[in-house]
Amino acid sequence: MKILTKADIEANLPSLSALMAAITDGYREYAQGQYDIPPVGYLALPHGELHLKYGRAATSSYAVIKIAAGSYVNPSKGLPSSSGCLMVIDVETGFPLALLQDEGLLTDLRTSAAGAMMAKRFAPSAKTMGIVGCGIQGYYQTRDTCQALGINQVIAFDRKPASIASLAERLAPYDIAVTPASDIESLCQQADIITTVTPSKEAYLDADWLKPGAHVNAFGCDSLGKRELCANVLERADLLLVDSYDQCRDHGELQYASEPVAARAVSFGQALAEGHDVSAARLTVADYTGVAVQDIIIATLVYDACIANGAP
Repeated sequence: MKILTKADIEANLPSLSALMAAITDGYREYAQGQYDIPPVGYLALPHGELHLKYGRAATSSYAVIKIAAGSYVNPSKGLPSSSGCLMVIDVETGFPLALLQDEGLLTDLRTSAAGAMMAKRFAPSAKTMGIVGCGIQGYYQTRDTCQALGINQVIAFDRKPASIASLAERLAPYDIAVTPASDIESLCQQADIITTVTPSKEAYLDADWLKPGAHVNAFGCDSLGKRELCANVLERADLLLVDSYDQCRDHGELQYASEPVAARAVSFGQALAEGHDVSAARLTVADYTGVAVQDIIIATLVYDACIANGAP
């Protein structure tokens, strides 16, 4: 079994555009039943959580297992808030081919690429982005969504002002201007697309604050008890999108929706395949719990590139 280090992985990453295209295809194929994805494994940790996601595409030679875990107290210890690894397995023999020691990088990149892809599809005219939560995922989401949309104006909110300053510093090389927001309401009043990446257990994003035609990418609610969106955001959405209905109903924002609201949800793959109205008057909301499809895609792209380029 090959052991691919983070340095090996960083040298063989796909471009954002290639990853967005592959994830688009993956969501469509997932909606068509072309992936075998078992239920997500979840384990609470003293100060965080561990997620296990795995599966394979019907036509792939590989199965992929991903472990992602972390702790909210890690930064106080000088450690990243999250980490992880992925294993690529030969489906014919069941033997592991490679362990990708990415330290959580590939999860960050596949998550932000999905957000950027959906923003480009459902908020193509957005001029200003709002980001709630300015940690590492906030950085990747902002960088990639701005790149995908060709914009550079960002309104940012975080409970820690230092995190906003750090985000601005990290995005400066990309010519992305970050303006701090005094509160989430003022952020919503200015932003055309709002991305939320917090571990909140209380709803805080209110539909009354959103601009007409806003698009919301909600990432933080990925386990039972978490929540970022007030009920009226889901209720007023003209198009309510979910990466996986079962996952979102179980542990995404959809866990808080009434049956009539939940029944209106459309999977990403179905929406991408069919096409939907994205006129300026419509509110679109996307609920992300993270599906193994994304992990399978990015692990496959990186593993194949490492082999092609002779990584040890």
